[in-house]
Amino acid sequence: MSSLGHSRQKPINSEDNVIKARVLVTNDDGIAAPGIKLLYEAACSIFSDVWVVAPASEQSGKGHSLTLQSVLEVFNTSEKIYSVAGTPTDCMILALNEIMRNSPPDLVLSGVNNGYNLCEDITYSGTIGAAIEATIAGIPAIAFSQETSEAGEIDYELSKKLIKKIIDKLINYKWPEATLFNVNFPCRYDPKFNIKVTSQGKMKLGDDIILQNQTNDTFVYKIGKMFRSDVVDPKTDIAAIKSGNVSITALTIDLTNYKELDNLKTLFKD
Repeated sequence: MSSLGHSRQKPINSEDNVIKARVLVTNDDGIAAPGIKLLYEAACSIFSDVWVVAPASEQSGKGHSLTLQSVLEVFNTSEKIYSVAGTPTDCMILALNEIMRNSPPDLVLSGVNNGYNLCEDITYSGTIGAAIEATIAGIPAIAFSQETSEAGEIDYELSKKLIKKIIDKLINYKWPEATLFNVNFPCRYDPKFNIKVTSQGKMKLGDDIILQNQTNDTFVYKIGKMFRSDVVDPKTDIAAIKSGNVSITALTIDLTNYKELDNLKTLFKD
């Protein structure tokens, strides 16, 4: 896929230096979350035509799931702003096939998520799920996430400083086919930070399962915190965040393990 830079024209406004492009903003924390407001404002400062189609309520952990067994309510809250009573993937499907059908976006921005999306978290993330759906449709997508502190606090200072810079670099990049970019910001701003290009890491050891109630043969459980390994590969996303740096990972929607194809062919050879 060619870069968005090919569609860049002379600034519409020489003072604002706005790029003529249509951009769709979404998230999984819900349309009222502070992270999507930050991302929307950043997009409006860069692009001429910005839309929002986001979940009406928090949809964290929904991954790439979609709603098939019930209807989806869509609320047009203001011009180019829509909320959906559904998952982030529902939002993308409705945006691309209905709401923006006659004017599809040139770029999708998802986030800024409350909490990082690293390692195995990527598979659970609705923020990533929305970006995956855009990528399936052939639309360039960037997912943004912000690490929270151990107390659950979130500091968007670094996100605010870097989102525009990162978007500007990526839209002028020759976008690989079937690829999305996953950007994570550390929880605290460190003036000595670096932007690290990373691979997806591995950290999950298991989950804390909490028995909340039991009545005869009925058990009520809650999934608690994830147990994480302290051993990390220095080239991975989690290593970058742990060291106070920004992580950018190129993810592909092609899940094929190409290294194993020849082995499998040998195994199943007549």
